[in-house]
Amino acid sequence: MKLTSVKAMIVKGVTVGFLAGAVALALPAKADAQQFAVGVQFGSPTYGYVVPADYYARQRYEALRRQRAFEAQQAYARQQAWARHEALEHRDRDRDRRDHDENRGWDRR
Repeated sequence: MKLTSVKAMIVKGVTVGFLAGAVALALPAKADAQQFAVGVQFGSPTYGYVVPADYYARQRYEALRRQRAFEAQQAYARQQAWARHEALEHRDRDRDRRDHDENRGWDRR
């Protein structure tokens, strides 16, 4: 085989490759919307909330949560009532002490 024939074959191969690439780029792209697919799903979709399997367990949980919230509110109310009672007791004690000191002012002059 002569060197010129080898060069000619390489030039032909490069030319064919170049033309094939140009044709591939010139064809329009396939539309993805025309695809069709079938899928199988087991169960129901969960959108961030998982439904408990046992209805009565959920009812018991909700009742327990409401009871604990009520007890916490009652404890807070008792604490506030005790704080108000103590504040009144101290205020009365301070007032009695102040009145006592005011009544003894006659011998301090």
